Amino acid sequence: MEGGDHLAHERNKAEFDVNEMKIVWAGSRHAFVVSNRMSRLVASDPVFDKSNRAVMTRKELFKNTLRKSAHAWKLINELSLSDEESVIFKYFMDQPGFFDLHWRMFVPAIKGQGTEEQKQKWLPLANKMQKIGCYAQTELGHGSNVQGLETTATFDPQTDQFILHSPTQTSSKWWPGGLEKFLLMLWFMLVL
Repeated sequence: MEGGDHLAHERNKAEFDVNEMKIVWAGSRHAFVVSNRMSRLVASDPVFDKSNRAVMTRKELFKNTLRKSAHAWKLINELSLSDEESVIFKYFMDQPGFFDLHWRMFVPAIKGQGTEEQKQKWLPLANKMQKIGCYAQTELGHGSNVQGLETTATFDPQTDQFILHSPTQTSSKWWPGGLEKFLLMLWFMLVL
């Protein structure tokens, strides 16, 4: 079978229903339908083409990823994709975007750790990307030792503000990756 479609040829030889196997593999008919729809949506949109990614400069990759992220957000809103569809859609984009930390850490942190009042205030803004956040542990000296973070944030009830204190050079803040170009939310240890 020279130059032919070997995969299609092998599928035609299967002794089981390939479409039913796709459903089993996906976990359910619903999951298969959603996954299939999202993969086709990404594959049919030229903005998500990755064929030239290997020859782009770092600056071009940065701009291209930003363009794809913005386009993805636009489609998610225009098509009113559900949370489930949005997650699968971004999975098929197969390119880390600048808003991944917003969706994978910031929004879930509000959902899982916020009070009802905080959820009511911040989730609508975060879901519409009117407030964009991320997570960054950026102290020079802490590494993965979260207990070793030196910066503290102490709430002052008289001024209704947090007082930030970074006592040493190793508690200096650093910008990981390209975050200096985007809104950054730092989580500090709260001293009560």
